[in-house]
Parts: sequence; structure tokens; C-alpha cells
Amino acid sequence: MGQYPDGFRGPLIIHNPEDPYLDDYDADVILTVSDWYHDQSQTLISKMLQPNNTNFEPPRPESALVNEGSNGHIPIEPGKTYRIRIINFSALTAAFVVFNALQMHIIMVDGTYARKEAANQLRILAAQRYDVLITIGDNGLQNYPFLIALDTNADYTAKDASPSIAYRTNFTGQLVNDPKGNLKGKSVVEEFFPQDDSLLIPFDEQPAFGPVVKQWVLNFDYCKDANGYPRACFNDTTFIDQRVPTLYSAVSLGGNNTEVSAYGQVGAFTIGYNEVLEIVINNHDTAIHPFHLHGHQFQIIERPKSNGGNWTGTRLIPATPIRRDTVAVFANSYVVLRIIANNPGVFLLHCHIEWHVEMGLSATLIEAPERLINYQIPQDFIDICQAQGIPTEGNAGGNELWYDTENFVTINPTSYVGALYYDESSSSTPTSTSTLSSTKTVPKPTKTTSPPSKNKRHKKIGKWLD
Repeated sequence: MGQYPDGFRGPLIIHNPEDPYLDDYDADVILTVSDWYHDQSQTLISKMLQPNNTNFEPPRPESALVNEGSNGHIPIEPGKTYRIRIINFSALTAAFVVFNALQMHIIMVDGTYARKEAANQLRILAAQRYDVLITIGDNGLQNYPFLIALDTNADYTAKDASPSIAYRTNFTGQLVNDPKGNLKGKSVVEEFFPQDDSLLIPFDEQPAFGPVVKQWVLNFDYCKDANGYPRACFNDTTFIDQRVPTLYSAVSLGGNNTEVSAYGQVGAFTIGYNEVLEIVINNHDTAIHPFHLHGHQFQIIERPKSNGGNWTGTRLIPATPIRRDTVAVFANSYVVLRIIANNPGVFLLHCHIEWHVEMGLSATLIEAPERLINYQIPQDFIDICQAQGIPTEGNAGGNELWYDTENFVTINPTSYVGALYYDESSSSTPTSTSTLSSTKTVPKPTKTTSPPSKNKRHKKIGKWLD
């Protein structure tokens, strides 16, 4: 955890030979944007996860990066159309993107082709991706400034700061047609009014999924754990990593893998194969948050602006809702999403503000558990777990009986600082004095339970199975 803000990241572009816009542009341009911190993640996480952080403040970036540096010059030629693939790598901030004197046409969001839609401004949250077309005029040599403004205002106010401090995360780049011309032109924006991505139409015009079989309602609030540390919660519960990875529990618990209590404090929810799931996220915070689901592109059924309150049960269903994998949920408001559960597996749903993931703002979708029984985990996965002493069978505590809560992890370790490796032979190895587990075993249920699967090659992996 906490690796990509330190630079462990990069764009991956898969070119589709059946791209509907393949003939609409002359060249491809990748434009990555990111906030940047002058301290590494483990230092920032250590400072954030402290009892004195009573306002649940995330770390604030010192600067902005464009294409992982400070040189935002992109060579262009007159009369050509460019496909600009904009990717937000940020750990915290959204990015407002504006090209002076040039109109964008959105053609893709998060890998979903969209009907071409004109846009003057974009607001791209952490982990979101936009593909836009921009056509350069034939009016001779000219450079075009563009503005990328990282939005830290939702959680950050510099009321009395100098401009160099208050706007340190603004970045002006240039589309360069005249290298000898003015390369210091500014992009001035009086007001931000970004395109509403929820109104986009998918290129394939796929209708809204239905009928809904299950609904998953998630209420987001900040909270504190038993040690007084700041956490973020869905439905009053913060995510805690367990002894056994959730996928391995789902594979090894047999027919009992539908019992959500077997997975410990990971916010588990199950849905059957090919069923339609509706997800409602109520954001009780005063800031916008990017929520991301692994394994799917969900349909955005409803997404009101700020102060829309909690979802009330009524919804306006668009005929052909746009699909993406990361959605902006506005302050004190909600979003309604839908997926078809046709991808068996275990997938996280989480806020893509990295610091909120570290605070525990995640939940777990266990999709088509009936198709996961006895699935063969690749041996190299097992080997990695074995090297770290991580068990790969049983419930969250590594127990054969799904309802046995012994060794469940119930409190976050106070020594956690993210993806920092410690040599266990070193005296500097941190030890957690607050990683507590339940030692109580609940009574055996009266209903019939099927035994977990037996895979002998996994049996000796992890001390929790001994």
C-alpha cells in the first residue's frame, strides 16, 4: 500500500484494432497529471495515522507533475487532429484540464467508448482517464497554452498564503507548433465549469442493466478505531486486512463461501453469477471522492450534484447510462451504480484517494462465489504467500470452520506505515502492540454446513493452519 504516490506507476495503452475512432485522428499523445509529495509515503502515512489527527486530514502535495516532470511542452503540427489520453495518477487531487482556444471532444472514459461530446473543461479525479480529440487549426505557426489545476480546495484552504503557495499545484503547458515563438503564454480561467461525465452516452448505447436482484448500500463517514486512530468507514466499519486473503477464503470454504462473516472485517458482500447488482454510495463528507471498483465498468444510473443528500429510493434511470470504473461522488451527496455479475472473483470497491484507502475506506465484492469453489490458485501466488508466512486456506483467521472467529484481525496495527519492507532479523523490525484478534469461537450454527475443500499442497502454508 502507498506505493504509487512514490512513483511506482506508469501508463499502459492497449490499442484496439476495432476502435470506432481509429480514423478520426493523426497521432496519439499521452498526458499524465499527478500531485507530488516531497516525503515518501511511509512518512506521510505515519504522520496521518495518529490520534492527534482529529480532523482526518490527508497529506497535502507540494507540487504538480505533468508527464512525470515539469516540462509540459507537447509538439504539434497545424491541420492535424490529436488523440490526447489524459491519466490522473494523483494520490489526492482532481485535475481541471483546459486547453486555450481549442475545444476537446470526449471519445472515451476509463476504457469505455463514448459518443463524441464537445467539452471546454474537464475535471479528472484520481485514477480517472479521459481520451479527447483536439484539432489544430491551419492558421500558421502558433503555440497553445493549456492549464492543469490540481484541485486541493476541497480539503485545503490557503486564505492568507502568497500566490506561489496558494497556487503551487497549478501547471501551464504548451502545445508547441512554433518552438521559437512564445512559450510562456498563460491559460487564464475565470471559473471552472467542467463537463458532467454522467451525461455521456456510451458508443454502443447499451441500455441500463436490469432487473436489479440485489442492492448494496454503502454509507461513507470518518471514524476512529479502538486506539483512537483516524479511519474512514463504510457503514461504520473500517477495512482491516485479515490473516487469509479473501480470495483464498472464497476458494477454500466450499459452499460456505457465501457467508460474509467468514471473511472478517473487509466489508464483504456477495452476488450470484449474472445477477444485476445496484450499488448506492452515500458520501457524508464535505468533499468530492473518487470511488473505484475493480473488475468492472459500472453504469452510472444517478449522480446528483453536491448537497444531494442520501439516496431516498427514487431514481431517474437513463436509457443508455455511461460506463466507467471510477466515479466522482460529490460532497454530501450520492451515486447509484449498476453492474452485471458476470466476472467471478473478489474485487475491492474503494475510494481512490490513496490516503483514504490507507484509512480503511474499502469494501469487498465477492462475485459469483458458487463459481469460485475449488478454483486453482496459480502456484506462484501460493509461493509468494508462503514466503511471507501468509496462510492460503480457511476463513479470515485460517480456520476450517467458517464461523470460527479465532485469529480474526479486529483492530488495525498501530505500527502500519504502508508498503515498507522490514528485515525480520533486524532489531528495527516494528512490532504491533495493538493488533488484536478475537479469541472467541461462536457457537456452531444449526443449519447444515458443507465442509471446506481440501487442497493438500496448501495445508502446511502459514502458521495459522497448524
